[in-house]
Amino acid sequence: MKEYQTTGRYILRYILTGIFAYLLFQIFYLCFYLLPSTADKTYKSIIFIFLVQSVFFAAATFSIMLVLISRYQKSKNASPYKTVYVITGDGKMKNRFLLQGRQSFIITGKTDGKEVFIEDYKKEVQDRYIYGVCNLIAGVWYIEAFPGSRALGIRKGGESIIYRLKEELPYRISGQDIIYAGTCKITMEQKYQEETG
Repeated sequence: MKEYQTTGRYILRYILTGIFAYLLFQIFYLCFYLLPSTADKTYKSIIFIFLVQSVFFAAATFSIMLVLISRYQKSKNASPYKTVYVITGDGKMKNRFLLQGRQSFIITGKTDGKEVFIEDYKKEVQDRYIYGVCNLIAGVWYIEAFPGSRALGIRKGGESIIYRLKEELPYRISGQDIIYAGTCKITMEQKYQEETG
């Protein structure tokens, strides 16, 4: 399904580019060759009508191309995940955090290390320990461990080893990765392809 959608988008872009190039050539030919060389007023009026139509369709095609490019850039920089889940040590979902429209979030916890929270990066955090921060850069999420004694770990998808994150060093988060903070696990739910465009 994903391959068909990608192929369809590329075909549409090629078709629009071809139509736009043809209309530009037609405008150039009508404006600089055919129109000046025609003496008959009736033919000139017909050629002028075709010229106006060509300009209109070229402008419309170019507008559609701009919209498609804008949507592509937006989807390219958007989060590939829609939700972050915090799961307790016994496998129960504690809370979730929606990622739509967000560029960052922080992983916090109580000072006793028994509870973990996902919070907005701009929110003031009081009486909480900060495990790390996650930032969205060009459509990819990265996680950095905050300086401190509390460990923040990550298990890459398909691996059995949990790696301890070095402080202030960004690590890329992939779809099947599990983040470990305190006694909790943190996972991300991936969007469906139709949602990502």
